[in-house]
Amino acid sequence: MDNEKIIVKIKKVLELAKNNPSQEEAKAAALQAQKLLAKYHIDMAEVEDIDLDVSESIDEVKVVVGTGKKWKYTLANIVARNFRCRHFYYGKSTVVFYGHKTDAEVASAAFKSLFNLGNKLAQREYLKVKKEGGLTDGVFNSYVIGFCSGIESALSVQCTALVLTVPEDVNNAYENRLKGCKTRKSVIDTGKGIHAQLAAQRGFEAGKQAIESSKLEARN
Repeated sequence: MDNEKIIVKIKKVLELAKNNPSQEEAKAAALQAQKLLAKYHIDMAEVEDIDLDVSESIDEVKVVVGTGKKWKYTLANIVARNFRCRHFYYGKSTVVFYGHKTDAEVASAAFKSLFNLGNKLAQREYLKVKKEGGLTDGVFNSYVIGFCSGIESALSVQCTALVLTVPEDVNNAYENRLKGCKTRKSVIDTGKGIHAQLAAQRGFEAGKQAIESSKLEARN
């Protein structure tokens, strides 16, 4: 990631620290900015020279994931909301993240990583249950739905701490961009057996760990 994108992220974190009425949340944002400054060897003078309104154009970033795996709709919704973006779809294979350029790029990268990880872990869970002679009905779907719940649980903590919301200009542009379009909803069948229930629990823990282990320290 180039320095300009990092500087924009630092500037946004500092704005949150400066304008946050909560002392604890302001402190957390300030510490986050300090970590980024140190990690990427950036001087504060560079940060002060950046104008966020000019730097952050609204952009669309596409992620092609194929026509299967309906759980991608659930994951895309969670990622978009927690990365200051909106989202929509092209057909049944492409997810589009819509927001300030940096946010949309980070959201798309996080989505791809989490989607690939969730599929891999859910398939592993399915094969494990099958090898042990258990009932595999709903195991894959239960795992990925649990995985999404774990991700949402962990991300919501970070977003609350940094007071992350979708910017007003993004919401307004999104409404104009998708005027008259229908949103997509998808119902995923999950099993009710013990193996499906255990898969959901394991998926939840794996989703939380996927976020907590990385901390997504440069995403704001």
